[in-house]
Amino acid sequence: MPLLTDPSAPEAAAKVPSVSIRAVLRNVIPGTILPGLLYFLASRQLSVITSLAIASSVPVMDTLFRLVRGRKPSTVGMVFLSLTGISIGLATLFDSPTLIVGKGVLITFLFGASLAVSAAIGRPLTRTIALHLCADPGEQRQALAERWERPQTVAVFRVLSFGWGFWLLIAAINQLMLVAVVSPGTFIALERPMTLTATAIGITWSLSFVRRRQLADPELGLLPARAA
Repeated sequence: MPLLTDPSAPEAAAKVPSVSIRAVLRNVIPGTILPGLLYFLASRQLSVITSLAIASSVPVMDTLFRLVRGRKPSTVGMVFLSLTGISIGLATLFDSPTLIVGKGVLITFLFGASLAVSAAIGRPLTRTIALHLCADPGEQRQALAERWERPQTVAVFRVLSFGWGFWLLIAAINQLMLVAVVSPGTFIALERPMTLTATAIGITWSLSFVRRRQLADPELGLLPARAA
């Protein structure tokens, strides 16, 4: 999902932080590569369920790292950790590795369905997510929320929510098919790169769509204005 910024003044664009490829790789690579690597290393000595539990512990490691650095874990991160703990517990109780790998399918489906429903009822989740990404709590976020209450802007967010909801529901179906035809270890190795690729495609579409809409209506204020 694209990062949307508030160009409320000419200097706003100058304050938009540049994207660091190194920072992106530092955040993306561990979550993409580590689960599969941890599984294949652990599976040489441990059971399938234990190996999958270790592979699923990457978000736990990330949360602990954030706590050590004095950063508060996000609400989304805590929900994800809770689902991970539940799936591991159920998989151990029922001796079913599928309950661990199926967690990702469930999360993708629920998020996609939530985005689609939010668009259908006129309260697009993409707008809420963008507000949290683009502005700090308080007056800044309130001002941005008021700016984005224009019907034209809400309409853009509704299209984004529909698009992402549809895309994620397709991704959930693909993940479910993958669970049915490959081993749990292979799923762990393939699922993250596939999710990363699908996300990159979704971001590319989102940016292209928002740019076209903003060219037609510059007052949307969803992307930073380019310097002349």
